Amino acid sequence: MMGSALIGKPVTHSVGQYIYNRLFDKYDIDSIYLSIDLDPENIQRFIDYSKRNFIGFNITAPYKEIIMPYLDDVDISAKNIGAVNMVKNLFGKLYGYNSDYEGFLFLLKNNNVNPDNKNILLLGTGGIARTAVYALQNFKCSIDEASRNPNAKKFELFDNVIPYDSIKNNYDIIINCTPVGTYPDKNIPINPELIDENTTGIDVVYNPVKTPFLNAIENKHGKIVSGVDLFIGQGIDTLKKIYDLDVSYDDFKKLFYEKINK
Repeated sequence: MMGSALIGKPVTHSVGQYIYNRLFDKYDIDSIYLSIDLDPENIQRFIDYSKRNFIGFNITAPYKEIIMPYLDDVDISAKNIGAVNMVKNLFGKLYGYNSDYEGFLFLLKNNNVNPDNKNILLLGTGGIARTAVYALQNFKCSIDEASRNPNAKKFELFDNVIPYDSIKNNYDIIINCTPVGTYPDKNIPINPELIDENTTGIDVVYNPVKTPFLNAIENKHGKIVSGVDLFIGQGIDTLKKIYDLDVSYDDFKKLFYEKINK
């Protein structure tokens, strides 16, 4: 048996272990999916172990950028984004991809969000924010990236980085690419006064399904889009690339809500 896993710190909020293992049961795949709360000093040890024991693995914060030098090769999209969230093991060689890219495009399409000709505010400048900016290059839109990181401008995809105190309420779409609001955090990553009824709010967080940020958007009668479809989209892409398994959206979504509602 060759296993697979999610690594990050923390990973206790993830529902992937529940979903993937039930899909393995359904499709008669001899594998197991684990959630591994990995300390930074153990990354090299994990890499060595994974080459012998894992067919692949997913990566979440804070390791999406850190993992890249440990890999044998990285897909061109992941290189351009500067972050990897999925690794496939081929005969002891580790190949990195960014399935969040496919997941983000899937989220937009599945929720009828068209970024063309929109003013967009991106909150955060981490790995998922890089992915969102890269995906948004498929559209004709203007993007501001709000960051508390003084080094954010060093990343070439971030053209217009602004401090949080410069945010105005003139955005059509606001995308939360920070972990703020992830269960059990009840904070909001932006001042609610900057939201109005014309705002579409997208959160990459999927647990809870309706984050404090999305509640604030809804309270102002704006459109809300949870991170669930991003999670499902990247999960479908992960299973295809690592296991050559085609899983339907409905199957993945059903298992997601089974777990999240327990």
